Amino acid sequence: MKPINYLKSFFLVIGLFVFPFMGAAKDPDAPHVILFLIDDLGWADLGVTGSTFYETPHLDALAAEGVFFSNAYAANPVCSPTRASILTGKYPSRIGLTNHSGYAGPKGPQYKLNAPQVVGNMPPEDTTLAEAFKEAGYATAHIGKWHLAKHTDTDRTHYPENNGFDINIAGHKMGQPGSYYFPYQSDQHPNTNVPDLAEGSEGDYLTDALTDRAIQFIEGQNGKPFFLNMWYYTVHTPIMPPKEKLAKYNKKLVEMGLNKTTREARAERKSFSHAHQDNVAYACMIESMDENIGRILAALKRLDLEEDTLIVFLSDNGGLSTGTGPMSPTSSLPLRGGKAWVYEGGIRVPLMIKLPGKTRANLKVDIPVVSTDIYPTLLEMAGLPLRPKQHVDGLSLARLALGEADALDREALYFHYPHYHHINSMGPAGAIREGDYKLVEIFETGELELYNLVEDMGENNNLCQTMPELTQKLAAKLKKWRESSAAAMPLKNPQYEPDLD
Repeated sequence: MKPINYLKSFFLVIGLFVFPFMGAAKDPDAPHVILFLIDDLGWADLGVTGSTFYETPHLDALAAEGVFFSNAYAANPVCSPTRASILTGKYPSRIGLTNHSGYAGPKGPQYKLNAPQVVGNMPPEDTTLAEAFKEAGYATAHIGKWHLAKHTDTDRTHYPENNGFDINIAGHKMGQPGSYYFPYQSDQHPNTNVPDLAEGSEGDYLTDALTDRAIQFIEGQNGKPFFLNMWYYTVHTPIMPPKEKLAKYNKKLVEMGLNKTTREARAERKSFSHAHQDNVAYACMIESMDENIGRILAALKRLDLEEDTLIVFLSDNGGLSTGTGPMSPTSSLPLRGGKAWVYEGGIRVPLMIKLPGKTRANLKVDIPVVSTDIYPTLLEMAGLPLRPKQHVDGLSLARLALGEADALDREALYFHYPHYHHINSMGPAGAIREGDYKLVEIFETGELELYNLVEDMGENNNLCQTMPELTQKLAAKLKKWRESSAAAMPLKNPQYEPDLD
């Protein structure tokens, strides 16, 4: 168990803003590292991936200046498991963290299956990515959403400061903010109140405030190498925009004719996938996210740190585009489904990597990669030794990003979500992607679906009947992987009552 030292954590936070971080001089070849993780950002939510309503000029520029991975995946269709996969280099199923908050999901007589139990935190024996950087002499800071502790926890045992981070600002057990407006609290749900941000004034916006803290951290390092885990709360609910941007997007909505289409949706089993990106408040949140990333990149340039800072950007799962009604905050089309589904809309995410003078500019990589790859990639690109016994499910993408390779030594990617979710009427499911093909298995019925993602990224044409041999081959591989990685499966519910379904 990693011990907690509250006094030490307190003085570390205070010292961040009072004294420069003391430490060894920076190795000239060791880059600083900033890992941007956005919450619930859909693959289709950026200009670089085709959005015309949302505006993301800084991220579009980042994609052009660095490497864009067009077939990148979150290891899980909901947030906490993917976050754990980044920090451990392991599939969530391997550590028993396949859902958020230690919560197994909905249950009762209306459900055919009983989901397996879930842990709420990363195993203490794992060496997190932050611990690896800290051992190498880096100053480490986590700013923003954490959500890697059980909702029922009453202490800080599994908070960032006990997982390798010198500094923790605003990270706690809950997965959404009480409010995006200062003081970032909720009278109805006080457990979601954002910690560590008591200083501020009326009108302050959470995404701006977190960025202010990030820039202060960067400015305080005085050349010491740093690892900044910049995990914004945005664009997770509550959908609360920076109000000064509303008029702009209300006007744009009318100009694009989107004000006439807001109730259009695509049926998805017993759910609906929103058909258009037309939510004005959500568009404001997207622009604020992009704008604040631009502020951090500008700070690096101002401090003469741009050329030796490794930037990684990705999302923790697909967009919030499906639900029981047609009016979800965003649309993931042309991808199918969204957050909490193992269809592409739930797991494909934007991924960008940039290290000036190292990574190839304007390089697009189509090879399938996954969030477990972040751990070894950052180590290798920072010139640190790999830890293959730790990041057992991740491969370094460094040579791909440097333009020195065009393949990875890996047969397939695997996805395991053995839970029910209120925005997902597919139920517990799994998937495997091998090459151009992806197989989906629905656990309630054993139903299989096969898609060629190169020809059919929207997963509209099920090839199971026309390609039975490939279907069975991939199904066998998926089953074997579950067994080898100790992935817990849901069990038949003996109290199931079909009339309630």
